[in-house]
Amino acid sequence: MSNVAVVGLGAVGRVHAANLMAHDTARLSAVCDPRPEARKAVMADAGVPAVSNIEDLLTTRPDAVIIASSTASHGEIIGLCVDAGVPFLCEKPLAQDVDAAARIVASVEKKGLIAATALNRRFDAQYAAIRDAILRGDIGQCELYCYTSRSTAPPTVDFSRSSGGLFAEKGSHFFDLARWMSGAEPVELSAMGAVLIDSGFAEIGEVDTAVISMRMDSGALCRFDFSWRTAYGQDERVEIHGQKGLLTSQQDSVGTVVHPGGRMQTHETTLATWQERFSDTYKRELDAFLEVLATGKQHPVLATLRDGLLAQHIGEAAKASAFGGETFRFRI
Repeated sequence: MSNVAVVGLGAVGRVHAANLMAHDTARLSAVCDPRPEARKAVMADAGVPAVSNIEDLLTTRPDAVIIASSTASHGEIIGLCVDAGVPFLCEKPLAQDVDAAARIVASVEKKGLIAATALNRRFDAQYAAIRDAILRGDIGQCELYCYTSRSTAPPTVDFSRSSGGLFAEKGSHFFDLARWMSGAEPVELSAMGAVLIDSGFAEIGEVDTAVISMRMDSGALCRFDFSWRTAYGQDERVEIHGQKGLLTSQQDSVGTVVHPGGRMQTHETTLATWQERFSDTYKRELDAFLEVLATGKQHPVLATLRDGLLAQHIGEAAKASAFGGETFRFRI
């Protein structure tokens, strides 16, 4: 039975804590959050030590730590985990900028510590099936990768100030999926961004809507369109066009569909929230991390720290392109 502590008790941290409490081969051993109300809410269900800082958490001697705190805190927390030799799973992005994330990766690799980046979309059953079909060659050579993600509701401007914003907070999932599904690396990228939802995003140097185009070293093209808002739930789709056919993820129909001949059909469906749609991915990701803890071997799906670093690098390039108007060329 592995003793796993959770740092950060926001929406994602509470998901990790609940999954640990329900797990057969691991237990939630302690939680950490500077907010008394957050600690109290989890304490009522968990009955484990609840502390306000990482130093006190590490005195409980966990076998591993899941880091779901604010992005700005990741570097300090990881540094203390590295010093203490405690394995960890860290929510993306690893740090507030690529240089800091690169230093984190280097320090962990030098220590030889078990660590992973939490990029849970890899554990979605549909996305995994699409990747498997690509690897089998079901549609031949893949030529166009298309990713759409539009969130149920935008984060607050204050949260976005330190979370990495649209390109790092949301985009890193899909930049990682593009690398993971294609087995290729980006060579160039261009992006456009806009503030269409909340003018507060402009005040902190962020956007809330974006379109990104990326060329891979395989020659394939990728297209990403992101928005922080929908009126109908989590709208997230993947479409891979290939030499012999098309691979697509499925969700309920929404909005108005115009059929051949002009017939129109309106769907009143409200899509699931991201918490509802991707709840199982967090459980599978936890299982994968626990397997790595038990075996010491890299998991075929679980994202490494370097995967997280590369996704963040692409996100920073997209932001630079969106604000600077220039094509970014990679040296990854």
